[in-house]
Amino acid sequence: MKKIRFIQLTIALLVITASAFGQNNHKKSIHISSARFATSLVEKWITEFNKKNPEFDVILSTNSSDSAVDLQFIGPPSTGTSELSDVIVTYTGRYVLLPITNEENPLLQELNKKKLNSKRLKELFFLDDPLGDFTNTSKKTDEKATIYSGNQSSSFANLFALHFGYTTADIKGKKIAGDDIYLNNAILKDLTSATFNHLNYIFDIETRKLKDGLALLPLDIKKGQHEILKTADIDQTIALLEEESIPLIPVGNMGFAFRKEQTEAKEFLYWVLTEGQRYNHAYGFLKTEADHLAEQLRAIEDPRYASSN
Repeated sequence: MKKIRFIQLTIALLVITASAFGQNNHKKSIHISSARFATSLVEKWITEFNKKNPEFDVILSTNSSDSAVDLQFIGPPSTGTSELSDVIVTYTGRYVLLPITNEENPLLQELNKKKLNSKRLKELFFLDDPLGDFTNTSKKTDEKATIYSGNQSSSFANLFALHFGYTTADIKGKKIAGDDIYLNNAILKDLTSATFNHLNYIFDIETRKLKDGLALLPLDIKKGQHEILKTADIDQTIALLEEESIPLIPVGNMGFAFRKEQTEAKEFLYWVLTEGQRYNHAYGFLKTEADHLAEQLRAIEDPRYASSN
């Protein structure tokens, strides 16, 4: 009798194991690429998506040129889809660039008295205006400050330059190799320096305040806007920029490119657009604009239902 029960138990365990093995082999696979500055948010999206969709096996790659990816990350302007054909681009968030300096910069007092309007900001960061709006002849702040910027194709320098009508070659100063996070290190070592960077690179995501040693360059904007930025609080900054467009502050879209036939990719994107947006702020990103969000949802539809039609 015991032998029969043992055999029955063994068979049951084999059935359960085989069933579990079969389920694991039939998981839907999605390969996703991400840039370093967005990796924490993308990882959060993946974690929360998998909690509700355990049938998926989502693999993250930080190599945006990986040919095996189903969802290719799209960030700064030059990291577009030039090498892809027959693709759909879906934007799942926005990033913001702010000009920063060393908090002990002796030029800050001068800058606080005469904040950076469009002309003075261009004089500070760029060579002579190619459109002739100004000729950089200043002998004051802009010549005393050393400008640092990234030199990779994925650098934020692309968006910053394009936003003000320039190319990255027009940015003055020194170029820093590697990811733009290293720009912070450069200005912390150089008191009379300035650069620009993304919110989650200049703010501490845990404390929600500026990282130690950094200061925002004062911009010539509306008093209420200036007061909010002056708090150096990432949540107040995000709330402001989701409500108002400020010409002196570049904002860029980020998201993913995928091919139309990739149903699994659509399922992940649909979740990010409908549920994943709630995590953007925590990691220093703006949500996708409401009109754009609605348009993209109509384009993707809900793949769980569309695929059955």
